Formats: sequence, structure tokens, C-alpha cells
Amino acid sequence: MNKYIVFCLCLLVFFSGMVLFKNSQAADSLNTKRLSVAQVESFLEQDNPGEIQFLGAESAELFTKEVRESFKGVLQKNYKKNYKEFMPGYITASIDGRPWDDTMWSRDGGTFLRELVFWGYLNHACLLTDCLIQLVEKNDEGFYTFPEYFKKTNPGSGKELDGTAAVIIGMVHLWKRLPENNYYKNQIYQFLHQHASPLLYIHQKLLPQPLIEGSGEFGGGCGIAGDWYNVVQNNLVRLALIAGADLEKQAGNLESYEIYMNDVEKINENMLKYLVDDDSTWIWCIDPKTMLPDENIINDPINKGFGGLNGVVSMLADVTGFEPLMSNWAGVKIGQNTLEKLYSFPLRKQQFDKYGIWSQFDEFREGMSSGPSYGDGYALQAMLLLDKMDMVDKSVQWLAGATYSPIAEYHELDRDSPYYFYERYYSPDIVGKMDLEQGCGALNLVNVTEPLKVARLFVGVDDLSNNKVKIIPRVPPSWIGYNVTNWPVYTENGLVTADIRFVKKDDKIIFKLYSNGEIPQLAVRFFTQNEFKWYRWQNVSEIEFVVK
Repeated sequence: MNKYIVFCLCLLVFFSGMVLFKNSQAADSLNTKRLSVAQVESFLEQDNPGEIQFLGAESAELFTKEVRESFKGVLQKNYKKNYKEFMPGYITASIDGRPWDDTMWSRDGGTFLRELVFWGYLNHACLLTDCLIQLVEKNDEGFYTFPEYFKKTNPGSGKELDGTAAVIIGMVHLWKRLPENNYYKNQIYQFLHQHASPLLYIHQKLLPQPLIEGSGEFGGGCGIAGDWYNVVQNNLVRLALIAGADLEKQAGNLESYEIYMNDVEKINENMLKYLVDDDSTWIWCIDPKTMLPDENIINDPINKGFGGLNGVVSMLADVTGFEPLMSNWAGVKIGQNTLEKLYSFPLRKQQFDKYGIWSQFDEFREGMSSGPSYGDGYALQAMLLLDKMDMVDKSVQWLAGATYSPIAEYHELDRDSPYYFYERYYSPDIVGKMDLEQGCGALNLVNVTEPLKVARLFVGVDDLSNNKVKIIPRVPPSWIGYNVTNWPVYTENGLVTADIRFVKKDDKIIFKLYSNGEIPQLAVRFFTQNEFKWYRWQNVSEIEFVVK
């Protein structure tokens, strides 16, 4: 009998070892540069992302379908899963032969990485991260910094830092949410902590100069040559440093934490010193030599009234939370002033009040075009974060309606689904004034990424700090609420998933939450009777109550 027991135990150990060996093989195979399509698809199928359904109005139903179908479309068309032309995890800027359909832009890839993480597509995020790390090369100064874009799978580096900063932010969020001893978690930390780290490159650049110069879209502006101190890029770099400092602090490296936080203070001080106009609004960019704006650049048609300025406020939600008005950072008020100044431009105000479109430029494209990224997208995010809910309602009704039913004269727009977000949106009043070109068209990556973020801001799960989870519903007034299922929530004990229901009914709010694990610290904010009220719980996994 004892021999039989010993024999059974040996068999158990043997088969357990085989299982562990098999699992180890599978894990190792995902760490190589060459994966089979079957391996990639099996790995990606393990993702179990969250879903959102908005309730109450036609625009709520439309926006739900547009977010869902556009996300699905990007994962099917932009996100690559084999080595036929690209590599697993590669994400193209556009699709179907449209401009830039064979490129991965660092900035857009970084922002999409952010959304993959927050929606719960962690394995998709891991492969995208691995792809970015495999492709990036050291710059002339010996640091890993990302180029403006990668052409197919040609490796490269670059000196612009808005793309690098966006990638850093996405990587840090992924690192936080991965379990200990995970291959990709270790890969991210090694990449961001090494001597050639892009974070250390930013630190080195800041030693002799007050701000970070950049070129292109977030330098002097699209198509404008030269290097400039741009307000959006510097704020994004500031946020990347905050994220990097948090990573080092959680990893126990307080020396690196202090270095990066000192850099944060330096950028903060000099943004407020040099990039604020006399009317307490943001200046788009300044000359690194004179430290003053160049009127020819500021007044270029591509920059006058550029909606990208709202990116300073909207990007705060990527790192520092969903309540910028509660922050002591002076830049929040300047961002609020900037939104109001842009809105006061007569043509933009007329168009917004009439249709809800937030024109992306004062003059360029007749001042009557926009899009879900730097135009309507950034503006809508800023409105949400600044609690301008009446403007939010008007803006999202335009965005949802214009996505599903563009103006009839927009014949060039070509897409497989009427629910796909696209690059260029036009006011009905532009007809006859210019050709209505689609540009990069449907599923242009950045024009999907930012509405995905808008959807998250409506729901309001702010888990950027693992010490306290906040839920701040910001549902447009014409909607009644939302249902969220399987939403990933980052806590001090790791990830849990939650189902959340928020409904406004008969002057009451019905709120329900059920999670598969305890949330140690939870705070929920509601807007009732013209004031905000907070409700707080400890060690909670299930909530159901009514607020009158």
C-alpha cells in the first residue's frame, strides 16, 4: 500500500512537472521575437476587457456603438498579429491604403497603449509594449528615445519627446497592473530604469535648459520647421516624469524618484514662467533662444485657435487624476482660461452654439472642421474634467451624431461601418467653401483613442492611485446613466474587476457596484441638488444604494 502511494505521488509530481514545463514553454515562447499566429491569437484571446453601455438618449446609444465598433475595428485592422509585414503588437496609424497605413506613430501608439491598459486588454498592451521596445534604438547621445514614427518594422530613434512621453505613461500604467514576476513587467522596468532610459534622457536634457524643445505637431506646429518649447509637449513630459517617479518609488528606488520629481518641479516652474500669456492663457510655443513667442508662428493658420491647447488640461487625467479643479497646480486655472478664450472666438462660438462642433482651428479649413482627437476630443475631455456639463452634453451630441451621419455632401468618406470614428469632421456650413477630404479617414488611430478616453471619463473610474479608488460619474445631462461590466480596477491589493450601474431616475441616483475582490478604499462622487457629495467605504466589494 505504501509503495502504491509513493508510486501515485511520483506520477502526480511527474505530471505536475510536465504541466509546469508546458506552461513555462508557453511563457518563454511569448518572450521571443518570432511568434506563430496561433501563439499570438491564443495569448490575446486571454484578455477579458471591460464593456460600457450608455443609457437614455439617442446620442448615448450611438456613442456606445461607436466606441464599441471603433475599438473592435482598430483591433481587427490596425493591430497586427503576425510577421507578414509588421510584428505582433504593431499598431498602424491608418488602414486600407490611406496615408500612414504602414507606420506606427510613437505618440499615437503610446495613447492607444494607455487605453488598452485601462480597458483591460493587458495582453494586447504587453505585445504592443514589446514591439515598441524591440523597435526603438538609441539616439546619438546613447539613450532610447522614440522616433516620430516607425516605418513598418524598421527600427529607429528620435529626439522629439511627446511620443516618448506618451509611451512612458502607457508603459508605467501597464507595469503597475501586471502581476509580480511577469515577464513584461520586468521588461518594462528594465527598459525604464536602465542607464539608457528615456526618463534619464529627459533628465539629462533638463540639466542645462529650462524646458524640453520639440518639433512637428507638438513643437512649432504641423509642418513648421525648427525646435520650439511647446506647452503641450512640456506638460506631457512633466506627466511622464511623474509617472516615472511613481514607478521608481513603488520599486523602492527613492533616489530616482527624487531626481524625476525635481525635474517635474523645474518644468512646472518654467511652464508657468515662460508659457503663460498676459491674459493668463497658455502660449502655444516659444523660441528656445529668445524665450519669447514668435508672432509668425503663433499666428500661422495651423496654430491660431488650435484645439491642441486643450491637451494641457485633458492630459492631466492620464496621470494625476480626474479632479484637476481640486489640484493646487496653477496650470489648471490657466487651462480653464484657455478653454474659455478659445470658445470666445466668434466663429467657434457660433458654430458650437449652433451645432456643438468644436472647431479645431480659427482659420485653417475655413474654421469649420474638427475631429475626435485634437479638436472635439480634447475640448470634450477638458469640459468633462472642468465639470462644464452643459457644454459636454452639446459636444457629445455633435460627436455621436456627426460620426453616424456626416453631412450629406461628404461623399469622399469611405468606411466599413457607420459607427467608425474618422479623422475629419465638417460643419454643415462649410459646404461650397472647400473640398471635403477624408484625410486618414476611418479608424485613424488617434481619432479612435481619444473617444475611448472620453467614454472612460463619463464612467469616471479614477484608479490612478492604488491607495484610493474614486468613481466620478460625469454623465451628460440628457443621458440617464450607464452599465459597466468587468471593468478593471487597480487597488493596493492588485487588480479586481467590477460591474457598475449608475442611473438617474425621478430626481434620484441609483448606484450599484459589485467586484470580484475587495476595494480597500473607495470614494464615489455624485452631483445632487446643485452640489457635489462624496460617499466613502473601506474594504468593500458590493454596494447598492439610492441618493436623493
